[in-house]
Parts: sequence; C-alpha cells; structure tokens
Amino acid sequence: MAMAVGSSMNTPDNLPPRVWEKIEAAIRTVGYGSITIIVQDGRVIQIEINEKIKLV
Repeated sequence: MAMAVGSSMNTPDNLPPRVWEKIEAAIRTVGYGSITIIVQDGRVIQIEINEKIKLV
C-alpha cells in the first residue's frame, strides 16, 4: 500500500519520543535477528524482537 503525500502517518520526526526510544533500544539490543514494528491506524502499537543465536 502506498502512502499518500501529506498523510498523517508517523515518521521519525513525529513519532512520540517514548516510541522512538523503544525502537532505538531494540536496534541496539539485537545482535542478530529481526525487529518488527506493528502499526494500526498509522500508529505504532507493538514492537516485536526476534533474536537468533548462531552456534557456528
């Protein structure tokens, strides 16, 4: 789905500071894995962290 120009969707510039801090912390924490940001109605409602452990 394409985002329309001028929409009210969150961008790094207008994310609430608490949300942006959580995203940054997740990025710093994960050594190898993925971070999924769940959005509903243009707002971040959940952040999922899946970390992988490589044994070799």
